[in-house]
This record gives sequence, C-alpha cells and structure tokens, in this order.
Amino acid sequence: MGRKFSVSYEERIDAIEKYLRHENSLTHLAKQLKVSYWAVKRWLITYQSLGPEGLIETSKNMHYSPTLKEAAVMDYLAGTGSYRNLCKKYGIKSTCQLQDWVSKYNGHEELKSSGTGGAP
Repeated sequence: MGRKFSVSYEERIDAIEKYLRHENSLTHLAKQLKVSYWAVKRWLITYQSLGPEGLIETSKNMHYSPTLKEAAVMDYLAGTGSYRNLCKKYGIKSTCQLQDWVSKYNGHEELKSSGTGGAP
C-alpha cells in the first residue's frame, strides 16, 4: 500500500540537507513544515540509510528478501550494531521493521519475503 506525504519530496530533501549543513535543528524544521519531530527524524534516518532516493514517494512497500532479513537479525542478535546502524548497513527503511523481524525470529516464526517492489 502506498503512502501519501503532506510534505513534498523536494521539501523533505531540502529540510534534511539544511539539517546536515547545521542550518536548522530537526525541531525547527518540523515546526516549519508542520509535521512531528519524529517524522523529520525518520526522514533523516532514511536519508542516511538509503540516500535521497529513499525519500521518494512510492506506490509500493519495500521488499526485503528472507536472506537480508536473516542477516540483519543475526547481526543484531550478535550485538554487531544497533537497530539504526543495521538499518543503514542493510538499507532497511525503518527500525520498526527490523524490530519486527527480530521479534518474529525470537518467536520462531519464518522470515518470509515481504512487500512488493523496492530493494531485494
């Protein structure tokens, strides 16, 4: 299922680049764009993980292979990185997604292929 953004791609890129140039704080940018601080924080994490193209609106969810899921989960369980760092490493758009995979793995559920389109 696609997502509708209230802030355009160009505005999101501009905001994140201003933050990275130390021109504005995330809090100030959130107020300017009339979105939550956490929305801007997620844009930053996505930008850092996937680059500017990670902020492009898509009509499809990201797709991750079972192999990628398992590798990310194993790295997390081995203590080789935080959720945030591993999302950057593997190009995972959301720390919540990785947390869900870890929870499923710990609950002995299979990490199946998910989503439609996006990253392999």
